[in-house]
Amino acid sequence: MSIEQLATDFMKLMIEEDAEGYQAYWSDDIVSLEPTDDPMARVEGREALIQKHQWWEDNAETHSSSMQGPYIFGDQFAVRYTMDVTMDGERSQMAEVGVYTVKDGKIVEERFFYGAGDYA
Repeated sequence: MSIEQLATDFMKLMIEEDAEGYQAYWSDDIVSLEPTDDPMARVEGREALIQKHQWWEDNAETHSSSMQGPYIFGDQFAVRYTMDVTMDGERSQMAEVGVYTVKDGKIVEERFFYGAGDYA
């Protein structure tokens, strides 16, 4: 499967909120990286990433979200996410870019970049 097809299929399953479907694209040894200083900053392995997603579901109320992409280069693709969420009683608008690295037809790393501001 081409990276273009994998990225497109992955995004489609994410939009449909088909966790079982998009998780099938994860390597068993997937690494997830966030630019934070908390325990979610580096998560290793499929089971740990499933727990991370469950933590998000348990702690964030998502009012709306959208995705743009995928943007593809070599063995990587990127997706831009925007979300309107409430966490800890505070509602906010979030934007981030996820960069996914693919090896042997599976996502081996996801790395997230948070927006520092909007620039025109």
